[in-house]
Amino acid sequence: MLRSFLSLLLASTALLAGCAKPDATATTQDDGFIALFDGKSLAGWRGYNGVNVEGIWVAQEGTLHLSGQPEGSPHANIITDAVYDDFDLRFEWKVETGTNSGVMFNVGEGPKQPYLTGPEYQVLDNTGFRDGKGRPVGPVEHTASHYGIEAAVSDETKPIGEWNESRIVLRGNNVEYWLNGVMTASYELHSPKWKEQVANAKFANWSDFATLDKGHIGLQDHGHRVWFRNLRIKEL
Repeated sequence: MLRSFLSLLLASTALLAGCAKPDATATTQDDGFIALFDGKSLAGWRGYNGVNVEGIWVAQEGTLHLSGQPEGSPHANIITDAVYDDFDLRFEWKVETGTNSGVMFNVGEGPKQPYLTGPEYQVLDNTGFRDGKGRPVGPVEHTASHYGIEAAVSDETKPIGEWNESRIVLRGNNVEYWLNGVMTASYELHSPKWKEQVANAKFANWSDFATLDKGHIGLQDHGHRVWFRNLRIKEL
């Protein structure tokens, strides 16, 4: 029932987005990419499930910046107004010590968190982040891994405070993650291998995980400061 509702909601959103796209998504570059962030406002973005993101996500010096909130504050995830199917998404990011964030795709609103529907490209301080019990996380949860399932083929992250270049390519069910020019993960959604992996991971009880064929792009609020810039997408 929820999957049907999400699909209907996304179809309606796509229709509206097609009628009137915000200025932030209307700038097409010569290479066919469209800017998702205009560098000076949150046009084209809104809070997931209608949550207020004012003063939490800010346009600052050409970056889309999550300013961070007091510990225990509700998370304010942000998503694109528009929905996307097959695409080549490129973005740059940097973090501070201890940061956990991420970029999700095929996100549908309704569930409590966007990662309950959208697969995630992890953005993390691989060595400095600690979970709720004060423990480091393993390689399957590091930046640019097939998050929660397979470790990245190599750690291509730059030192804390430096800018990283990332890329997510989605063609049908085939997904590629890139970091600083290196493909770090490749997988096929809904393949027998993937289904077995999900069944043996924390996603096993997430009934709506990766069930949508298209959706919003989402940026995660995990309570830590993170900066994004040059977010752009080409529909394939």
